[in-house]
Amino acid sequence: MKKSKAIVLLTIALVITAILTFLTFARFPVGTKNFNGFLGAIQTDYDLSGGTAYTLTLSDDNVNDVDDVDEVINTLKYRLNLLGYENYSVKAIKDVDAAVEDYDIRIEARGSVSRFGEVDTDTLASDIKVAAAYGELTFYGGTSQNPTEQILDDGTPVADAYYMGVSNNGDSTTYNVNIKFSNYGYDALMELLNANSTYYVQINLGDTVLLPGTSALSSSYINDKSLIITTGSEASARQAALQIKTGGLAYKYDVSDGEDVSSPLGRNLEIKSIITISLFLVAIIAAMFVIDKKYGVVSCLSTIAFTDIYLFLMIAIPGIKISIGGVIGFALSTVLLADGFMIISKRIKEEFARGKTVKSAVKTGFKRALLPIAGTAGITAASAFILFALTGGALKNFALVFAVGTVLAAAINLLVSRMFANLILAIVKYDQSFLGLKRTDKNAEEAGE
Repeated sequence: MKKSKAIVLLTIALVITAILTFLTFARFPVGTKNFNGFLGAIQTDYDLSGGTAYTLTLSDDNVNDVDDVDEVINTLKYRLNLLGYENYSVKAIKDVDAAVEDYDIRIEARGSVSRFGEVDTDTLASDIKVAAAYGELTFYGGTSQNPTEQILDDGTPVADAYYMGVSNNGDSTTYNVNIKFSNYGYDALMELLNANSTYYVQINLGDTVLLPGTSALSSSYINDKSLIITTGSEASARQAALQIKTGGLAYKYDVSDGEDVSSPLGRNLEIKSIITISLFLVAIIAAMFVIDKKYGVVSCLSTIAFTDIYLFLMIAIPGIKISIGGVIGFALSTVLLADGFMIISKRIKEEFARGKTVKSAVKTGFKRALLPIAGTAGITAASAFILFALTGGALKNFALVFAVGTVLAAAINLLVSRMFANLILAIVKYDQSFLGLKRTDKNAEEAGE
């Protein structure tokens, strides 16, 4: 490659890297909001950044005594899991000085974060109220809208309910919930639909209407024992699916307004984690300069690219919330990145020591490094995905973040660092001193030096 062409391509690569780095940390106004950088837009979870606390107090008009508060806590945890929360706290508390008999329940969780770094506490508060909703699931049916006659009350009508995803029909967007009826529910509902040319079905949870009885149904709406209903938002669809599937609590609780709480692992843990990771990256870059001398600039640029792309992926991949497990996964991924740099450097030095030219040594060195780097990445990523499938919470988050980082580290080592190496070496005319290469006297004679 000609030196002039290498300079142009390297300049383009550096400009792209600089823009990504700027977007990672920069904050600037966008319309009426502030862009908070890739770093600020990353979803962080409760155990890392804290969140919002809600207190559930047994209502004065509750008709049942709480026999087992642990059962209530386990039910709330199950429902929060179905709503997509992985790191949160649900615990029973009692004010001993007030001499009260019943426990309050305290829930601490973190809402989703927008690309402007704003935490969605409204959806979180709504999810908490849905998880703690009181009442029985009731089906009403009739030949007129908003029916009042109770149906499907001789058994368990619903086998399952789940959020199906989003549908776009022209300018309208709907979010779908699949209600899967049990054999009893399906047979009883089909009998009613077939007996009436026009029939309305309404689903209530206590006094809350989950499915308004304003649209007529027919037997053609029921396919594979399933009825698809639509809502106006993803949050409402997930909430409706949860309540239709699990019903309501047996006890009526009043939910307090939210209050901000810090991470249960310590204050300012998010900032401390960022500082720790930054120092970790700086240490890796410094170590590569010590080991590879001038060639360390390739490792430095590759590490910056790795960090920028990694943070962007943490935003781009749906559903990722960084917990303390994710921070550990990020750190371990950088270890694999550094290990790949050292493998490549060692292979290049070995090839040069055998008598090859600098250009040939670099080409063969990257080729020989392909198998160990790709093999390690493949095995590690596969193990991480298995861990992701079998675990939950912070461990699941660690597995996902680590798997993404492992694959990215291999790609940076084998593609991006090779690009930077070829461009820079073309500019310095493959000077062996840039790579810190040397041969034994015997190999130097064989190479004609």
